[in-house]
Amino acid sequence: MSVDDRPLASFRVSMRDIDIYGHVHNSRYLDYCEDAVIEFLRQRQILSHFRHTSSGVAYHVKKAEITFHSPIDLDDVVEVKVNIEKIGRTSLSFAIELFRQRDGAHCASAHFVWVCVGLSDSRPTPIPEATRAALSPG
Repeated sequence: MSVDDRPLASFRVSMRDIDIYGHVHNSRYLDYCEDAVIEFLRQRQILSHFRHTSSGVAYHVKKAEITFHSPIDLDDVVEVKVNIEKIGRTSLSFAIELFRQRDGAHCASAHFVWVCVGLSDSRPTPIPEATRAALSPG
């Protein structure tokens, strides 16, 4: 298994995430994906680039899209992979994939677009060069 094939993180599904049909409620997938992106930034040791207090900019979610492939159930262990799809002038695109550990089933694909905005006006602003450099493959 190559480094890129390994999951970024894993977690166990809690009862609070389950809907009346016995599987994870659709809205919880957004939380899982947001947590995965933050873990991705933490593991790359660049989370400070995304804190408005240290970076001088903020990042707003512009788009969140999820495609569901297979249900996730109570007590399943979910493995997550995150990749940067694109670094634009003012935006970042992330690809997030969720897999069920017990059988390797691909459960969901998500795409997030974050827009870099100025703190004073919340208008799109260029991603700082230091952040761009930190996000680029080494």
